[in-house]
Amino acid sequence: MAQIKQRGVIELGKSLLMVVLGLALLFIPEVTLVSLARLVAIFLIVQGIFVALSAFRYRRADINKYAFGLEAGVSLIVGFIILYNPGTTISFFVVVLAIWAILGGLLMAFSFNQLRKAGVTSWFLFFNSLVAMTFGLVLIFEPLRGGFALASIIGAFVLLHGLLSLFSAFSR
Repeated sequence: MAQIKQRGVIELGKSLLMVVLGLALLFIPEVTLVSLARLVAIFLIVQGIFVALSAFRYRRADINKYAFGLEAGVSLIVGFIILYNPGTTISFFVVVLAIWAILGGLLMAFSFNQLRKAGVTSWFLFFNSLVAMTFGLVLIFEPLRGGFALASIIGAFVLLHGLLSLFSAFSR
């Protein structure tokens, strides 16, 4: 019984965090995305420091210290780039998502054409390819605004999920 109550408290805490994150993503997406980017940056910097310390600690061991050094260096460099340029980082990830959507849309259009030649017509596949390519193009031309829009969509999902989890925690 004590475990069930403890699980309920954990579920309640998790649910409240999701509600707060969902609201933040919905109402202040730019601040939330920049904060998340900075958290990733801090993680990478701390990880880079620990990897560098590991390389230093094992400097006399018969292991490849250069791999440790390279990992530490990359983590530190990427961490500082993200820390001082969070907007650029957000735009970069949105552009990567846009390229993925465009390429996926092109591949769906190719698949539609191949299926049509084989006598199978799936107009849903064709329209899906158009939606994916349009989505990708919008993100390419407006990466920051696209990132904020995606944050709002994710925020709505996280908020709904958090509220449902909250109701679930109280319904026991």
